[in-house]
Amino acid sequence: MSWGLRGLLVGILVVSALPAAEAQARSGAPARATTFWVRSDAQFAAAVRALRSSGGRIGLLPHRYRRLVVPPRSGRPLQILGRRGVRVQELLFDRAQRVSFGRVTIAPITGDALVEVRGSRHVVLHDLVVTAQGTRFSSSILVPDSRNVTIRRSNFSHCGDRAVDFVNCVWLYRWSHGVVIEDNRFHDCLGCDFVHGRFGTDLVIRRNRFERSLPCRMGRHRCGHQDLVQLFAGRRLRVAGNHFGVYRSGGAQLYLTNNVDYATIVNNVFVATDPRVPSYRARMGIVVGSNASRRLPHHARIVNNTILSGARRKDGYAGSIRMSSRYGAVPRWKRPIVANNIIGLLETSARVCNGAQRFLDNIVVRGKSCSEADLVGSADLDARGRPTPISMTIDTGNSRFAPARDATGRPRQGPPDIGAFEYRDR
Repeated sequence: MSWGLRGLLVGILVVSALPAAEAQARSGAPARATTFWVRSDAQFAAAVRALRSSGGRIGLLPHRYRRLVVPPRSGRPLQILGRRGVRVQELLFDRAQRVSFGRVTIAPITGDALVEVRGSRHVVLHDLVVTAQGTRFSSSILVPDSRNVTIRRSNFSHCGDRAVDFVNCVWLYRWSHGVVIEDNRFHDCLGCDFVHGRFGTDLVIRRNRFERSLPCRMGRHRCGHQDLVQLFAGRRLRVAGNHFGVYRSGGAQLYLTNNVDYATIVNNVFVATDPRVPSYRARMGIVVGSNASRRLPHHARIVNNTILSGARRKDGYAGSIRMSSRYGAVPRWKRPIVANNIIGLLETSARVCNGAQRFLDNIVVRGKSCSEADLVGSADLDARGRPTPISMTIDTGNSRFAPARDATGRPRQGPPDIGAFEYRDR
């Protein structure tokens, strides 16, 4: 069958199905799992209108879609899935609810590519490829003011290597609540942050891989912006079970400042090097607070991480983690707790020791600890950053602060181990 004839039949299928679906919605009859297959922006809009009240499924056939909009609709679930060869430049969720969208490439066609979730609730974005590779445009996901948005199992790369303006793969604004970013791969982005911005409440970043935030050549102002995750405001953040790779120019692999309150950073691995860019070494794993900020994060907990990154910065600071010197003016009970971590480098230890509410049961591989109760020396890890049978991490953690499970999801047994992984002898 030729593509022209197939497209005509698809159009007939969509148009003929719409009156029946609309009539069913008006009658209030029970919803059926209606599926529309579409191959144009106009057909998509018609299908969304038809399923506004009943819910159902929309299948995207191979096509380059310029702009798709999901407007306000009922609470009955709508599933939108693409086939191989589907490319979308712009997708807007405009006060929509209970919609899932997946198996699509988000990439430029004639301009910047963007998925925007505006004023919506219960939206799931899954199995996407988000990239602007080979273009002068950008490709991003923006969540400005929605609730309960999940981004999962997607691949982000080259989100704006040659774009003129600042680019981040995922942008969050302060009016977003209940966002979950999980099981994604972020990699090879030139001059951008992978996750960046502010949020309202309850942001979860878990089980993602962040690898290679690399320098670009668009100018110092544009290209000096390469943290893997950078957040400026929000309440109740959980960063758990992630792999943080290398960056070239930026503040840290994970940078939290201003009023990011009640942040829990647990079971993450921060690596120092990457064989694909052997000349790089991640200088800083975690930064909490900036000396230039009027406000510092309160009630942060940095627990059971394996932080192997760390090298001397241009300003002379040498450490895997850093806290603002302005924590001296913050009541001690609001300062960060640092417990059960493997810390690759802490040569300039006073900044962390004086800024923490508690610094206990950590292993400092190179440098100085904060007290005689801490351990200093090799953690005896394998190539994956996991403890070997002779590791001093085994059974030496503080049970009060240790999470119930390690980075693999398996229960911690007996006295907890220090670091992201519990030792297994099999």
